[in-house]
Formats: sequence, structure tokens, C-alpha cells
Amino acid sequence: MSREEILAEIERMTRDEKLEVIEVTTRLLREDSKQPRKSRFSPEFERQIEKAARMMREEYAPGGELAAFSALDGEDFHDA
Repeated sequence: MSREEILAEIERMTRDEKLEVIEVTTRLLREDSKQPRKSRFSPEFERQIEKAARMMREEYAPGGELAAFSALDGEDFHDA
């Protein structure tokens, strides 16, 4: 069933049926949030990204080379 079909079906439901859908959906969302998220990437790629992030951490920390660019965050940018 497509998303559009599901929404159309919900529109045809009674108020009590809609509330039941909300309750079941809320329960399912809570269950999903308790489970660890699955990555779309391979474990090797995840390790490489984590290693790269650790290596660059100091550069983005206050006083780091790349932190200077954050001083521009509050300024408006206009094309010259």
C-alpha cells in the first residue's frame, strides 16, 4: 500500500479509529527508538570516518585552524 493510499484510508476512518492508529504508531515509534540505528555504510567505512573525525577534532576546537571560520557565522553574506 502506498503512502497516499494509507493517508486516504485514514481520512475515511472514524475519530476512534484514527486515535487507535495514533496509539499504535506511537508505540511502534517508541519501540524503534529503543533499537540501535542501522547504518547504511559498511563497518569499515564507519571506522574510517570515525578515525578521520578524531584526527580533525583539534582543528575544529576553539583555537584550532578551522574554528576561525565560525567567527563569520553571524554575519550576513552578500554576493559582490
